[in-house]
Amino acid sequence: MRPVIADTNFLSDILAGKSSAKKALTEIITDGYYIITTVITTSELFFGAKRRNWQETRVVKLEEFIDSLQVLDFTLEHSKIFGSLRAELVDVGQDIGFADTAIAAIALSLDLPIISANVKHFKRIQNLKIVPYTS
Repeated sequence: MRPVIADTNFLSDILAGKSSAKKALTEIITDGYYIITTVITTSELFFGAKRRNWQETRVVKLEEFIDSLQVLDFTLEHSKIFGSLRAELVDVGQDIGFADTAIAAIALSLDLPIISANVKHFKRIQNLKIVPYTS
């Protein structure tokens, strides 16, 4: 089994019980992958929960879900990769924002693919492996 980094949109859809996410998860497992994520994604999930005023019971379920995953930290090495990536993207007018660039930096440093519905952003990054997901 190989890890694939789950982007925020994919995990959000898993949490929402979307059939497209369930189907994609089944396909990923069948293809020999398992889901991990990043601290950037978990931050986005908690931000979304707060903005939507989730009840405490729903937040606890989010915490339990996150606890079931391996969560990759953002390190100094990732910061260096991030700086180069974001500068290159901004210089050519193709910025994808802090979060997606940070997630990509982590993925590149570990040579891991990302599963995301946001292929439009991630395909701007050279050598990044993407597992497309349709929400």
